[in-house]
Amino acid sequence: MADCALFDIDGVLVDVRRSYNEAVKKTVDFVLKDSKMRGVVTDQLILKFKQGGGFNNDTDTSYSIALALLANPQKNVTSARRFLTQVAENADETGIVSVEKQLAEYDTAKFKEVLAYPAPVKDSYIGRVFDELFYGPRLFRKQNGVSPKYCEGRPLIDNDRLAVGKKTMKILNERFSGSLAIVSGRSRLAAEYSLKPIWQYFNIDACVFLEDEKREYAKPNPYAAKKTMQAMGAKSAVYAGDSVEDMLMARRAQEETGHPIAFVGIYGCSPEPGKTRAMFVERGAEAVARSVDSLPKLLNKVKPA
Repeated sequence: MADCALFDIDGVLVDVRRSYNEAVKKTVDFVLKDSKMRGVVTDQLILKFKQGGGFNNDTDTSYSIALALLANPQKNVTSARRFLTQVAENADETGIVSVEKQLAEYDTAKFKEVLAYPAPVKDSYIGRVFDELFYGPRLFRKQNGVSPKYCEGRPLIDNDRLAVGKKTMKILNERFSGSLAIVSGRSRLAAEYSLKPIWQYFNIDACVFLEDEKREYAKPNPYAAKKTMQAMGAKSAVYAGDSVEDMLMARRAQEETGHPIAFVGIYGCSPEPGKTRAMFVERGAEAVARSVDSLPKLLNKVKPA
């Protein structure tokens, strides 16, 4: 029986298919400025990159796709998706580094200079476009301390949809005596904005919001899981995540601390739920569930040793 429960946000507590995924699509469209490539990014392509284990950050995904198509322009959307799928399938947990290595045969220097990534948002062209689209003007200013430069439209974060019920979080909060925490790639600002109806159920002082941390701590680095458990004095945990990065982080945190972490793969918000579920089963997840709403029932099936 675990001492605490940890949660990713995107694809677990929140359905981001119309927010973060849409931000990736619109960012690539904006950067390419090529009408024949408009709409090239699909949810399935984004998932393909995430399955490599190194794309928890959606700006990383946007950068990799944009750089690939700038370096090797395609004749049409069909050929572009075919090329990008190949790039995604050969990417690994080193993320953008693995993509840049694949593109080494092309002259990418000038495009890297234009995209200016990774770099602080205010200094990065593609990073700034992504954040302006996702956060919208007001939240962008609040998060980054500067005004929007490229995009002034309706914030895509407003398309976030809560994927778990308040009743479920209340039950879990009581079951774990308040030891619920978030381990997410989001900023605290974005997390609180989208999780407002259930924010009260988390131990906020123990949560880790990786957008606000050093880039080197990004998943699958076990830093966040270890820090969260240490903050709550937990010796065991249940972690609900929706990606390979989440699972790798949990496994590595367990290896480094010796504290058992049971991974629950959440697949209901995936663009390909069946394939995502099968992937978690194949990789040995302790449990899989369509939604966090199933977690109380799953835990009821576990008997104390």
